[in-house]
Amino acid sequence: MSRITTFLSKLDDYELAYFARYKLLTYMKDTQLEIKQFLAEKNITESKIDRLIADNPKAKLTDEKTRCPRCFSDKIRHDKVECTNTGGGIGIGDEVATWDGIGGRTTYKNEVICNVCGFWLADPNQEKPLPTSKIVLFGLWDFIISALSR
Repeated sequence: MSRITTFLSKLDDYELAYFARYKLLTYMKDTQLEIKQFLAEKNITESKIDRLIADNPKAKLTDEKTRCPRCFSDKIRHDKVECTNTGGGIGIGDEVATWDGIGGRTTYKNEVICNVCGFWLADPNQEKPLPTSKIVLFGLWDFIISALSR
């Protein structure tokens, strides 16, 4: 059994639906084929994926577990990463990271990502790809600020 099949076998049908919707296309073609075969064996079709996502009972859970806001899975990955984007942050933690960076020391922060759907819950270095709308908005904001500063 491959690593991807082992991982997929640990997911329930609702999590498989979110995985198929949001992460399937992030894998290489051979792995995508293996995932699609696994989904076919579990009788998870495109229409069933839509139904499972619409009817996800985990959306109503109110337990104390950290859950993904998109798929409501508790399969969350916490990675301690070196804080490289220390400029422009607000708060004492960002100030400490900035001064540590100037002093040559390394600050580590938690990067929190959902293992099921790939949603970034915490992105200390702003590495998550931005949607086009935000890129346009930030570009417009930079243009306005530069025009006002003249």
